Amino acid sequence: MLPAVRVTPLAYESLGVRGMCTLLETKEVGILADAGVAMGPRFRLMPHPIEYKARAKAREKIEAAAGTAKVTTISHYHNDHHTPNFEDPVWLGSTPENAERIYRNKIILAKDYRSKINVAQRRRGWLFKQSVEEIAKEFEIADGQTYTYGRTTVQFWSPVPHGESDSELGWVIPFSVESKGEKVLYAPDVQGPVVEETVQLILKEKPDTLIIGGPPTYLQGFKVGDEFINAARHNMKRIAEKIPIFVVDHHLLRDPMWSKFLDPIREVAAKAGNKVITAAELLGENPAPLEGERKKLYESEVPSKEFLKWAKLPKEKQKGVPPPL
Repeated sequence: MLPAVRVTPLAYESLGVRGMCTLLETKEVGILADAGVAMGPRFRLMPHPIEYKARAKAREKIEAAAGTAKVTTISHYHNDHHTPNFEDPVWLGSTPENAERIYRNKIILAKDYRSKINVAQRRRGWLFKQSVEEIAKEFEIADGQTYTYGRTTVQFWSPVPHGESDSELGWVIPFSVESKGEKVLYAPDVQGPVVEETVQLILKEKPDTLIIGGPPTYLQGFKVGDEFINAARHNMKRIAEKIPIFVVDHHLLRDPMWSKFLDPIREVAAKAGNKVITAAELLGENPAPLEGERKKLYESEVPSKEFLKWAKLPKEKQKGVPPPL
């Protein structure tokens, strides 16, 4: 029997790129969540050509999904969670044309760009609204709102912290999709979660499937401390004991040791008859978190001389020159 809410991950770290773009479909409506994809600096190396090819593939999948979706959502205004209306061949692979194909004639349910937001995202959110409000069918502030499409209910939370309560990264708005008694909860960038309030909200929702952004363990000892990581691990065990399908991805999979971190959480889930998996595994694929393997990629598949020359260009010159693949 087909699920009442079909979940298709499109752009995630386990699929080789930064992002949490997901297509959620019921009989009544298709919802494209956080339609963005990005790459980032790592190990003082530019992304490998294989990563750029993964990004191009993700962009193709996002645009194809946009063709079937009625609604697009934006949980927050980091560039890996929406597609901005400007050209960036280096990190985002975005163009104004990409943005138009994704957002034209869509109902956009977005986080409020005026409150519970940091300065950088306030500016991005305002610019994004200006760029899409003429091409979108609707642009609505979704914080704390509920929408109904036939027998499908889409419920947005009020903003919760992007990681710690006092995080400089701001806030995000998770949402649930419920149809025929089946519920999927999409909670990007809660980083574990580490905040008790967010844990309680998840447990109260009792979703059949939970999708979260895991903790940034690759930043441990640099930007986040042991207490942060330990809290995330503890909270994830509590959730794994209660939620049938617990999808963990995003920041966690930038760490080459991500699977070891998940082992004790998977054990807790297994004892309760539940599963902890990545977005790739939800698709029936093996995880391929390329960013964490970037050093190995440069060693095992040495890029062309043209690419290496491009990678050494000053940032201001790179901006207008796509990587030679």
